[in-house]
Amino acid sequence: MLSDTIPVFLNGRPVSVPAGCTLEQLLAQEDPALAAELQAGRAAATDARGIAVAADEPLLAGAIFRVMRSARSGGAPDA
Repeated sequence: MLSDTIPVFLNGRPVSVPAGCTLEQLLAQEDPALAAELQAGRAAATDARGIAVAADEPLLAGAIFRVMRSARSGGAPDA
């Protein structure tokens, strides 16, 4: 019997999502503010190895993601 949901991990937390869900959809469900930051380029998403991932790819069961806001502000660069 196939399950309609798959387990993934987001920032160290297990989450069940519908099969075929994307990281964008997961974030919209779990943390809309962080989803907006990622979409605007003020946050970055990586996999368990620290490699950048596309937010619009379908998730695989057991995938591990870390999504973090950028430490860079929009201010002037250091001299």
